[in-house]
Amino acid sequence: MKTSRLLLVDDDKTIQYGYKRYFTNSDFLVAQATSLKEAKEIIARERFDALLLDLHLPDGDSIEWIPELKIAYPAMPIIIITGISDIATAVKAIKYGAENFLIKPVIMDDLRVILERCIKLASIIKRDLVRERLTDHSAPYFSKSMAMADILQKAEIAAKSDVVVLLQGETGTGKGVLARWIHDHSERRSEAFIEVNCSSLKGDLLRSELFGHAKGAFTSAVAAKEGLIELADNGTLFLDEIGDMGIEVQAQLLKTIEEKSFRRLGETLLRKSNFRLLCASNRDLKAETKEFRRDLYYRICTFPIKLPLLRQQKIEISGLAEYFLTNAGYAHFPLEFAVQQLLAAYAWPGNTRELKNVLERALLLAQGKPLAPIHFPDLSVELSHEELQDLDTAGDAHILQVLEELNGDKRKAAKALGLSISSLYRRLARIIDLQGEATLKKQGKSA
Repeated sequence: MKTSRLLLVDDDKTIQYGYKRYFTNSDFLVAQATSLKEAKEIIARERFDALLLDLHLPDGDSIEWIPELKIAYPAMPIIIITGISDIATAVKAIKYGAENFLIKPVIMDDLRVILERCIKLASIIKRDLVRERLTDHSAPYFSKSMAMADILQKAEIAAKSDVVVLLQGETGTGKGVLARWIHDHSERRSEAFIEVNCSSLKGDLLRSELFGHAKGAFTSAVAAKEGLIELADNGTLFLDEIGDMGIEVQAQLLKTIEEKSFRRLGETLLRKSNFRLLCASNRDLKAETKEFRRDLYYRICTFPIKLPLLRQQKIEISGLAEYFLTNAGYAHFPLEFAVQQLLAAYAWPGNTRELKNVLERALLLAQGKPLAPIHFPDLSVELSHEELQDLDTAGDAHILQVLEELNGDKRKAAKALGLSISSLYRRLARIIDLQGEATLKKQGKSA
């Protein structure tokens, strides 16, 4: 569990000393302020998990600061501690967004319990507030092939450290899913996973999304806004298709990566965020000397992981298909041999993403029945009529060969072929029909 950071705002030096000593001994990191001005300066520079706030300070009434805090830091719990018992003020503080209102003197053990509960709840709220765009959180498929074993080994190494990772591979190879897996197996798994698709946002829109902005920073900035870098504090920031990021934003990102500090658009205050960075690209960034900064490339390519193309690992297709179908609730295994052959023959330009979409479409067409070649019309379009005939012929010949080797034992043959016994009988009936038709045609020609 990470150490919680607490900001204590109170002008009473005795309280400051006692509270700091107690919470430091309870494994909190405690920062202190004795005025509103000082508190605002500190909270602009650092992020805190909770705020203990005295109501009456030398330079003003802190209750009016609560709405501003809740806009800028909506998940941060605020606990009011005051020496004045006033029901109306307590109601106002809670209405403005304070999580609790306590009267001095406070029992420290009770206050610690309240704080820990508020911080735990805040972490849940924070995850709900993050603007994640990754909707599929399924784990990636790791087979026993050499290529996938190497990827798994590298992903496990990446998950155990905070090293910056660059995932490389064509669109649809599973870069986003692997990034999520690395986060979910890291020490930051309980914190936010923030994804930004750099190809969907350009220029100031991307800068605002990443770094946030101050009120009035531009025409439509009607309120201050946290950037995704702030929301990723203690969590993971995943920059998908980073190669599409503009040069100006690249320069600002490089400085942020190196210093873990940044400024919102329209602000001069320097802010901190302890985020872990994962990046992905479907392009060769090293070769793009004009579009992508060399210094940024070498900064994010600390630990590269290259994902293979599906067409380069045909042996994986059958296992991937079963993995996706099982997750979708399909139970008619093993797949018919003709379906396996059809999937293996296709080029898969869209990689694993296309395979998943094709299988989902096939399930809709099958309407609960076992999958057959007829349920893959788009793949049939990609293959010529002759190629499909060759697939069927090769499959028929293979079935007959296995049967012969097993002395006609259909149950053993079905198991060896990866077919159900009923599927084998259907294939044999079809083979007999085709052979009979071929014999008739041959007799007709000889006549």
